[in-house]
Amino acid sequence: VNCTGQGLSAVPPDLPADTGILLLSANRLASLSTAAFLPLTQLQDLDLADNGLAALHTGLPLPSLRELILSRNMLGALPALQGLPALTHLAVAHNSLATLAPGAFRAVTRLQDLDLRGNRLQTLPQEAFAGLRALKYLDLSDNLLEELPKELLQDLQKLETLWLSGNRLRTLPTNFFPEGHLFAYVFLTENPWHCDCNLRYLRAWIWQN
Repeated sequence: VNCTGQGLSAVPPDLPADTGILLLSANRLASLSTAAFLPLTQLQDLDLADNGLAALHTGLPLPSLRELILSRNMLGALPALQGLPALTHLAVAHNSLATLAPGAFRAVTRLQDLDLRGNRLQTLPQEAFAGLRALKYLDLSDNLLEELPKELLQDLQKLETLWLSGNRLRTLPTNFFPEGHLFAYVFLTENPWHCDCNLRYLRAWIWQN
């Protein structure tokens, strides 16, 4: 069901009960609760981008939802992700997230693709991505990250692609990349890398990989 750009300030109440994909981008949904989607028992993909969304209240279960797009909104904090056990793709790009709580994604352990680019993240707790053992793609580009904890990637056993471009990183801690882990792509461009002895680990890791 395509409701893109309709000037909506609320979710239409008469959507077909068997809706699987719902496009609600470019509307005026400034505040929203997942309770509005409870009648849609087969909902798998939900696009809420470009809405000026400042608050998303979750908790009531949407057991079939696999993809949730929240990009280009006004979220200052990551919504609680309770009640979304099947979620595999989450995009919260170009919002105003300044921090993540430790274990922020423990409720969505099936997540495979996490897009956090273009926010205001300056630092991350070492357990920010704890429990995401199925995650394959992690985008942290175009934030304000100045440093990263050594253990940040330890739980991400299936991570294939990591974006760190466009931050303020001057170095990475020794053993930041888990030993023996093979990445398909790691993007490190557009950071002010400071070429002193602290960068020796990163230089060696690049040569070895």
